[in-house]
Amino acid sequence: MKRLYMTVEGQTEAAFATSVLVPHLASFNVFLSRPRFTGLHQRRRGRIPQGGMINTFGHALADMQTWLKEDQSPDARFTMMVDLYSLPNDFPGYKEGIAKPTGGLQAKALEQSLADKVGDPRFIPYLQVHEFEALVLVDPPRIKNLYDISDKEMQALCKECDSFSTPEDINHGQHSHPKHRIARHVKGYQESVAGPLLAEDIGLPLLRRKCRHFDGWLTRLEQLDVEPE
Repeated sequence: MKRLYMTVEGQTEAAFATSVLVPHLASFNVFLSRPRFTGLHQRRRGRIPQGGMINTFGHALADMQTWLKEDQSPDARFTMMVDLYSLPNDFPGYKEGIAKPTGGLQAKALEQSLADKVGDPRFIPYLQVHEFEALVLVDPPRIKNLYDISDKEMQALCKECDSFSTPEDINHGQHSHPKHRIARHVKGYQESVAGPLLAEDIGLPLLRRKCRHFDGWLTRLEQLDVEPE
């Protein structure tokens, strides 16, 4: 059995972890605790965290390093779920990592830089390429289960997504990142409510098939209980 602790940057990731990852990982004898918020949002004195790193990763990094010391058992593991989009430039290895040609390669390089910085083999960093809404865009028509969106707008959104080989390749420009694309076509889209519900509706098998970086992270979490000490 492994105990898994997760730090997240906002409500969307926390809700997804609680509703989807907790029951899934339990079947692999990996027990995920209630996600903890990182950085400045963790210090909001009881107010609901809204997500994001607020221009600095230093606070989040300090939190992670502190939490690693709270449970030093060999049965404990630690991970994170933070968006690659708008990642602060004080993230370890940012300049070199963000220069990689694809989001997947950027995430891998930056995750390795963070792992090196933290220096604890129990820590498994994960950057969502490019943000959580990429998971929603695995199957855009499911948005109609929650929102009254016209066929014209849905067709336009699907056409945009079809131009990428994977939702993880949808770029992270200011007006072209996944959440912006959804909001442009879906009036009243609320990420913290709709995002986790839609990802759960889509289901892990399809999410994993379409988002290989996400699949690699989840595969590693599934294998924690069989990894050699």
